[in-house]
Amino acid sequence: MATNNSINLNQVGLCKYDGAGTFSATTVTQYNAIVGGSSNALTSVAMSAGTVLIGTTASNPAAATITGSLGVTVSATSGAINISGVTGGYTWTDSTGLTQALAVQNGYIANSSGGLLVMTLPSSSAAIGDTILIMGKGSSGWKIAQNALQQIIIGSATPSTVGVTGNISSTNAYDTVRLVCITAGTSSIWSAIVTGNITIV
Repeated sequence: MATNNSINLNQVGLCKYDGAGTFSATTVTQYNAIVGGSSNALTSVAMSAGTVLIGTTASNPAAATITGSLGVTVSATSGAINISGVTGGYTWTDSTGLTQALAVQNGYIANSSGGLLVMTLPSSSAAIGDTILIMGKGSSGWKIAQNALQQIIIGSATPSTVGVTGNISSTNAYDTVRLVCITAGTSSIWSAIVTGNITIV
C-alpha cells in the first residue's frame, strides 16, 4: 500500500473522505457551529449572540435561546449567558397610601396608618396559579376590593359576594393573606390562605 502520498482537492473547505476513495470539501460559514451528518458529512448551524445548541432527534441541533420563568431571569450577550433568581419570586411594595392596584406575582406590605388601605384585584385576565401576597403592618388595616364578576373564597367559609360589592378585609394590623387564582379570566376566582381574623363581604 502506498503511503505519504499527496491529496489534490479542487474545493475549499473542510476535507471529507467517504471511505470509498473519494475526498471532497465541505464549505462552512464563519462563526457557525459545525455538526456531523450521515456518511461523514459536515454542515454548520448559524449562531447568534447568546444562543446555545439544543439537540433534536435524528436531525441537526437547533440554535435557541434560554428563557426564564417565574423567579428566574435570563439575559444573553455575545459570548455570555447570565441566569439569575429573583428572591422569593416576588416584587415587593411598601403600600403606605389609601389605595393600591394589585398585580400578580407581587407582594405588598399593607402599611397605611392614615386610613383603610383599599387594594384592588387585577382587572385584566388572571391565569390559574397566579399569586398575590399581602402582609399586614399598618394600624389602619386593609381591604381587598373586587372588579366586576370576581370573587374571593376562604376555605369552607361563605365566599365573598361576586363583583364590585364583594371584598375581604383585615381585623388586626398584622393579618395576612395569600391569594391564588383558581379560575382564570375576567371572571376570576381567588382562593385565599389567611393568617388572622378576616371579614368577608
